[in-house]
Amino acid sequence: MHNENISLNTGYFICDKRGRFLSANDILLSLTGYTEEEILELAITDLMSKEIAHDFLGELYNKAEDEDIIEFSTEIVDKIGERHAVEIRVRLIMAEASESIIGFRGNLIPVQTKQSTLPAKQGHVDQMAMVEQVIDTIYLGYAEPLNLLLKRISESICQIFGFQRSTVALLDRRRRTFVKQAMAGYAEESNTSIERRAIEVPQEVIDRIFSDRFRLKVIYHNQDQRDVKSYLTSGMPERRTSKRLPEEQWNKRDLILLNLMDHKGNTFGYISLDNPLDNTYPTRATFQNLELFAALISMAIENYYRFSTMEKRNRRLRQMLVNSNIFKLYLSLNELLKEVVWSVKFSLDFNLVSLVLISKKSGLLETKAVACDDKIKLLQIREIKYDLKEFSEILRDEYRQGRSYFIHNEEAVLRHLKLIYYGSNLNKPFHGGWPAWGMILIPIKSREGKIIGFLLADDPLDGQMPTREAIGNLEIMANQIAIAIDNRVMYVQTKEHLEPQPAEETAEETEKEVFEEKEDDYAGGGLRKLVEKFLR
Repeated sequence: MHNENISLNTGYFICDKRGRFLSANDILLSLTGYTEEEILELAITDLMSKEIAHDFLGELYNKAEDEDIIEFSTEIVDKIGERHAVEIRVRLIMAEASESIIGFRGNLIPVQTKQSTLPAKQGHVDQMAMVEQVIDTIYLGYAEPLNLLLKRISESICQIFGFQRSTVALLDRRRRTFVKQAMAGYAEESNTSIERRAIEVPQEVIDRIFSDRFRLKVIYHNQDQRDVKSYLTSGMPERRTSKRLPEEQWNKRDLILLNLMDHKGNTFGYISLDNPLDNTYPTRATFQNLELFAALISMAIENYYRFSTMEKRNRRLRQMLVNSNIFKLYLSLNELLKEVVWSVKFSLDFNLVSLVLISKKSGLLETKAVACDDKIKLLQIREIKYDLKEFSEILRDEYRQGRSYFIHNEEAVLRHLKLIYYGSNLNKPFHGGWPAWGMILIPIKSREGKIIGFLLADDPLDGQMPTREAIGNLEIMANQIAIAIDNRVMYVQTKEHLEPQPAEETAEETEKEVFEEKEDDYAGGGLRKLVEKFLR
C-alpha cells in the first residue's frame, strides 16, 4: 500500500482471511486501548458492533471483485466500550500460486467529527434524534460504569447543541457538595486552571440557583442574579432570573446550567454548558430543547441508579453466602470475629461496624472486633467497654424495630464511641436521613436464646436511613455470628475432651488456654441471667 497516503494518525494492520489480526501498529493499539498481545488474540470484527461485524467480511470480499482498494465508513469499539468513527481502507492479499485470498491489509483512519454551526444558530435540534441518542445512552449504561455513562452524556450534549465544553456533576449527600464526575472539552494539560481546581460546588449554591425547581438557568458573566421570590414563579413561561440579552450578544463566558432532578423533584446533579462553537449562540428554542434534554437525562441517570441498586442487592446476597466461611473451625475466635465485622461493613455498606460481647471475667460488654477505615479510630474503639446495666437501659421499646434497636437520640453510654468516630463533626448539623446519634443494635443470642452480645452498625455509606431489607440482612449476619460462636465453643470443648493433655505445657497448649479463656467469657454463665433481668 505504498501508493496510499498514510498519515501520522493512521492505524496500520494485517489480518488473515478470517479477519484475525497478524500485526498492528502503535496508532491502532493506542486507538483501541489493547496491547499488542491482546489484539493478536482478536479479529477486526471484534472491534465492531454485532450488526456491522456480521456483514463486514462478506461485504469486503464481494467488493473485492470490482475494486482494488475497498473503503468503509464505520465505527469501532475500543477496550473500554467507547465508540470511534473511522474510515477503513483495505486491500486483499492473494496467494501467488493459486490466486486465492489469504488475508488483507489496510489502514484505519480516525474521523474527526465536526458539528455544524447552522442548527445552533437557528436554535433547531432534531428532537427525535436527540431522544434516540438518550435511549442509546440508557441501553449502554447497563453494561458500563457510571463514569463512562456520564462522560458519554457530557460529550453528547456538546455535539447536539453546539457547545465546546460541558461538565456533569452529581450530589454527594454526605458532604453536601456537587462533585464533577465528567468533563468534555477541557484541555488535559491545564491542571492549574480554575476549572481543574473547582471540582466541587457546595449544595447550597446549586439549591439557590435552582430555587423553585427551575429546570434550566443561564448565568450571564456581567449580570447579578435577582431574587426570584419577589417577582417570578417556576410556573411562568419565562423562567429567568437575569435580563435576556440579544442572541447575537451571547458571550463565551456565559454559563448554562441544567437541573437534574429525580421523580420527586429533588436535585441530584447538574450539567453545565459554556463556550459555544464559533459564530453560534443559543436561542429560545435551544433553551426549550435543553430543558427536554435535562428531563430525559435525569430519567436516564435515575434509571441507572435503580439498575445498580438491584445489582448491589444481588451482590450483597452473594457476599452473605461467601461469608459462610465464618463456620470454618480452623479460625480462632478472634480471627472469626474480625473477619465477620469486615464482611458486614463491605456487604451492607456501613462505614463503622463493631461487635461487643459479654465478658464473664469483667462483667462488662467488651468490644471484641471493629471494622473501620481509620486505623487510629479502630484501635481506640477496640478498647471501649460498656457497663452492662447502662447499656441495657437503652434497649427500650421506643427504639425497637423487630429484632433490632434503632437508637436515634443521644445516649450517654454511646457518647464515647460517637466522639471517637465523629470527633468535632458530631456537633455539626447532619444532613440526610441518618441522625447524628444514630446506631443500629442487633442482639446476638446463643442457642439457648440468651443474649451474649450485640452487633453495632453506624454511618451508612449514603448517609440515608437503611431500608428494612438492609436491617433484615444485619439481623441475619448477627444470627450467623451467634451460630459461629457457639460452634467454636463446642469445637474447643470437644477437642479438649478428646485430646489427652501433655505432661508439659507447649505452645499449642497455651493457645488452647487462650481460646478456652476467651470462649468461656462469651458462654454467658450466670451473667446471662443478669442481662435477661435488664432486658425484660
